[in-house]
Amino acid sequence: RCCALVTLLLVVAAPALAAGPNEVDAKDVVTFHEDVEPILQRSCQGCHRPEGVAYGGMKAPMALTTYEESRPWARSIARQVEAKRMPPWFASEETHGLFTNERILSQEEVDTILSWASTGARRGDPANAPEPVEWPTGWLIGEPDLVLDLAEPFWVDDDVKDLNISLKAEMITNEMLSEPRWIKAIEFRSGSDVVHHVVGSRIAAETETPGASGLIGGIAPGTEPFHLPDGAGRLLTPGTQLYFSMHYNKEPGVDTGVWDRSQMAFKFHPKDAKIDRIAKWEGVGNSDFEIPPGHENWIIGASKVFEYPTTIYGYLPHSHLRGLDAKYTAYYPDGTEEVLLDVPAYDWNWQTNYIYKEPKDIPAGTRVDVLMTYVNTEERNELTVLELDTTRAVQFGGPTTDEMMIGFIDYSEDRGDEQITETEGASAAATPAAGGAR
Repeated sequence: RCCALVTLLLVVAAPALAAGPNEVDAKDVVTFHEDVEPILQRSCQGCHRPEGVAYGGMKAPMALTTYEESRPWARSIARQVEAKRMPPWFASEETHGLFTNERILSQEEVDTILSWASTGARRGDPANAPEPVEWPTGWLIGEPDLVLDLAEPFWVDDDVKDLNISLKAEMITNEMLSEPRWIKAIEFRSGSDVVHHVVGSRIAAETETPGASGLIGGIAPGTEPFHLPDGAGRLLTPGTQLYFSMHYNKEPGVDTGVWDRSQMAFKFHPKDAKIDRIAKWEGVGNSDFEIPPGHENWIIGASKVFEYPTTIYGYLPHSHLRGLDAKYTAYYPDGTEEVLLDVPAYDWNWQTNYIYKEPKDIPAGTRVDVLMTYVNTEERNELTVLELDTTRAVQFGGPTTDEMMIGFIDYSEDRGDEQITETEGASAAATPAAGGAR
């Protein structure tokens, strides 16, 4: 009887023993085409595309559009998503679902990638693969109505490590633009790999001072082109001089110099479009500060009161290597308050803009405070690309080793029955912003 029981147990257990401890039932095997590729398409390929495919500020060191491209990186992908370093998204969970360009993986998606990487990163059946995404090969805003280059190619010399410089764009002639037009979308394209970020600004045709300008947009790692909704625009007129505020960053050395000729492109509203809101891209910033040496939690703030009912389209917090976090808070006339954006782990390497799915309306008299925290200690050097002198007090400045405190806001004002004229549209678009990214 005892022998019969043992025999029965062995027979029952035989299939499981034969399968081995590391084998998985076929239906539970995670594969690239069936399980992982759809995740990469939704959340990763916006940056991880083949060389030469247009992506503005969204670019990555490798493509992840095929199994052959992705398989060598399986373990690295798993480590990055498990640590929540990828996809790069820095807003807190409180604003989850509000922004159209949100890049967040669910825990189920993370677990799927971890399982795929830890079980051999199998290909799966190509017949079950999703249709490849047809990423645009031109401008992300579509075919532009106007493209401006740097007026002259700029040589970034061998010895350059960190350079901020304002350079003229091509003058907008009557041949390029025969009449004033309202801007619907702006896209910037860097002309070389040593461009960290670009900010576009404008001055009136009769002015010759590059500093007397308003901001019209920009590009940096993590920044996506911005589209204005119907009814809102920025006016561009013939004879306007635009400038590129360029920030170049590279390792200096022999034969590291490169030519750059960055571009900005514009998509206009239809000529007969009704524009009843002037869109502005303004920095709520503070340039009068000093971060003490050795300080690990130095807070700098700035505020703006909105005089009219206002529609906010998005935000872009900007600081340099010592920046730790950023927060936008609205204080309403009725005494209530609301956190609009909280970035608890700011990363200078990713100048992310946060674009609302549905624009945010705030009443007249609302005050928006922007607070940013900075660290000026030796430990910070472990996380930065440049050696920081943490023994000195740090002030506002263009070089990356100095600091900035700017909370950009893209918005428009509702002025009721006030008529928007072309002159007002041009001058409003050229209103100086507080501070300015370089």
